[in-house]
Amino acid sequence: MRYRFLLFLVFFTSRIFGQGASLTGIVLDATTEKPIQGVTVKLSNTTKSVGTNKEGQFSMSSMPDNWTLIFSAVGYKKQLFPMSVAQGKKVLIIRLEDEQQSLDEVVVLAPKRKKYSNKHNPTVDLIHKVIERRDENNALNAAIGNYREYEKLSMSLAIQNQKVDKSRLLKRFVFLKQGMDTLKYPGRSLVPIFMDEKIGQRQLDKAKGNTFVLLGENQSRVDQYLDEDGIDEYLDKIYGETNIYDTDVSIGNRRFLSPIATLGPSFYKYYLVDTLKEKKPWHVKIRVEPRNREDALFSGYIYIRLDGTYALDQAELSINEATNINWVRSLNIELNYVEDKAHRFFLSRGVLRIDLGIFKDGMGLFGEKVTNRSVLDSLQLSLNVKGVTGRGAENPNAINWEQTRPEKLSKLEQQAFTNIDSLKQSKSFKNLMALGSFIMSGYYGRGVIEIGSVPSFYSFNPIEGSRFKFGGNTTDAFSKTLLLEGYAAYGTRDRQWKYNLGATYSFNKQSVYKFPVKLLSVKVNKEVQVPGQDFNFIDNDNFLLSFRRGENDKMFYLQRRQVEYFQEFENHLSFKLGFFNQILSPAGILKFDHSAFRRSRDNELWTSAFTGELRWAPEEKIYQGKRYRRIINTGKPVFTLAAQIGVKGVLGGDYNYQRFIFSANKRFYGSQFGFTDAVFESGIQFGKVPYPLMIIHRANQTYSYQLNSYNLMNSMEFMSDKYTSLLLQHSFNGFFLNKIPFLKKLDLREIASVKVLYGKVDASNRYTKNFDTTPKHPSEPQLFSLNRGAYVEGSVGLSNIFKILRIDLVRRFTYLDNPGVSPWGVRAKIGVDF
Repeated sequence: MRYRFLLFLVFFTSRIFGQGASLTGIVLDATTEKPIQGVTVKLSNTTKSVGTNKEGQFSMSSMPDNWTLIFSAVGYKKQLFPMSVAQGKKVLIIRLEDEQQSLDEVVVLAPKRKKYSNKHNPTVDLIHKVIERRDENNALNAAIGNYREYEKLSMSLAIQNQKVDKSRLLKRFVFLKQGMDTLKYPGRSLVPIFMDEKIGQRQLDKAKGNTFVLLGENQSRVDQYLDEDGIDEYLDKIYGETNIYDTDVSIGNRRFLSPIATLGPSFYKYYLVDTLKEKKPWHVKIRVEPRNREDALFSGYIYIRLDGTYALDQAELSINEATNINWVRSLNIELNYVEDKAHRFFLSRGVLRIDLGIFKDGMGLFGEKVTNRSVLDSLQLSLNVKGVTGRGAENPNAINWEQTRPEKLSKLEQQAFTNIDSLKQSKSFKNLMALGSFIMSGYYGRGVIEIGSVPSFYSFNPIEGSRFKFGGNTTDAFSKTLLLEGYAAYGTRDRQWKYNLGATYSFNKQSVYKFPVKLLSVKVNKEVQVPGQDFNFIDNDNFLLSFRRGENDKMFYLQRRQVEYFQEFENHLSFKLGFFNQILSPAGILKFDHSAFRRSRDNELWTSAFTGELRWAPEEKIYQGKRYRRIINTGKPVFTLAAQIGVKGVLGGDYNYQRFIFSANKRFYGSQFGFTDAVFESGIQFGKVPYPLMIIHRANQTYSYQLNSYNLMNSMEFMSDKYTSLLLQHSFNGFFLNKIPFLKKLDLREIASVKVLYGKVDASNRYTKNFDTTPKHPSEPQLFSLNRGAYVEGSVGLSNIFKILRIDLVRRFTYLDNPGVSPWGVRAKIGVDF
């Protein structure tokens, strides 16, 4: 920041003209490390005092050796500093603690403070007026609006100053030291590694919503060896729109309640600090503090206009160290709002700074996002397009960045471009990125072929025994539009080979993974299948999934030939059309009754079917890995309608049937009360088919907790030809535990869930008589319908254990008389979240 540079100038001039007769210093907030304006610096036993300026600086001359400096400010604990200690320092750095941090000491040393209350509190009355006018003052609520918008995101490695010389990274890449910034972040040196700036037009239309038209982007980054599109989406989620005129401010998956939200007075304390008469119109400066320091709330200052609008046009906010949020060592927000012609207020400049790190004193990742916005009088964005960067996919309008930026890049930001260019030429760096890519994706290789997925190369199960697998696929170096993939696997117990061969072609002339895709795929495989189990984003034979509860001796051998067309659209509407022909044969204790299944082939069930799927996920954001996608949950709904039409007589298919399944899922945010994930699903199947072709409900027999499966249901326990289910899971984010002494220091978070499944098997659709009865032969499975009522299970759990672990106690409430049922279970899950 500028204050470090100015401090140097103050000290330099004092050494020239005063020769040590004066003392200079800076006063910082102990929590946020931000300078504090208006601190009174008084010399004890005298009337001599000065105040700190906007940069938190002060200077005093003719200082005696044996007296004491007294630092005091509204909202902060008074601090004494002996001059005998200060005289030996070039620049005095004082860190003041806020009064809330030292409340226990105040109680001991002084009369008890009056208990804070919203009643008869003029500051709270003023906040209520701000809240009443909030929506009216918010420019984003206008029927229509157009803004020129520029944003830049810079990220740097943050290394403690005393550890710079010992850093192995800087010893390996010596040139990075040339671009370090030691002033912007007190106590840490910043090494720039990422720079991204965008310019475009934001259009507000109540009928069409809030849209951003990107006109140009300028990047310098090291993650191009990884999945850069997905990383962009994650960065957008972490450094998202920061607007406290909204009820919540989203940072990652956490939502921080705005101080001027409707529920603000229930969770915040408000203190009147000053009336600023030098500003026109007059403003009041209000300090806001969370009632409970562990909750996701802000601390800092807000500035309210006293012109009758009760508009907030400036804010300086941060979070304290006790806040129950992971990996964030510090977070600071600066917001400035400007009044438009309609007398509404829009965010003209916003700064969000976050220091991310696993360990408090270890290397961190410091990011700063700056947003500049100005009103446009027309729908066209006026840019200088005389261009020095040239046209391209990221700069279609040939934008001259030097002339178009509303503010110049800092030296740190400019250095990012130099650093990245140098890193990309380093062999050591390329090897480091290859290792990072392998850890994230499970695939290894930088040529035309990569090997993977490594975590599935060895696994085990009761049918195959030890399973050994080897495979891989082509990379973009081979072809961006054509992907070839395959593997071979062998089980030591069943002594059978399994395989998969596939080819995918992109009609978009771009990578088969780049959104929106338009591709055709053909696959041939033979595999073992666990009936009714569906594993998202990981291989079914992942090593960790080998560990399962109960008996896992009922599986199918599946031989399938499949062709599928898949297309996505920019509005995140997509569809699939396909056809498959497959042969099912039993494995383990399963045996097929050929008299009921197929007259001409024992132990085989032949099926041919056309498939289709329609999916709509408005405003969806995704992390696209090398071989998978992960949804970045933004609270928007996702709707899916899937169909499967079995046809008899086509390529040996034996059955006519029709299956339709509709599902919808959505996350509902409750601000300080956490969020709820809801999944609704309903399906129906027509046609008389044997049990392997019925709807087999998803049972999870691993020890990993799965939201979309039933964690205490046994494999192949329940089947239906029509069903409806509702899964609800609420994450409280520590709402209760944050208020319990001692426990609140552990940063634990509460989770509760309930799952209800209704189903039915029509009597005319039972090929076997095993439903709800004991089978006559041990080789036949015992099957159950849900005709006696709903299947219900629930769970309570704790997440954020050691910041990565979740443990749930699961309870099954119905159908407890079924064989092999466990009414209680413990499940665990590993995940990284804020």
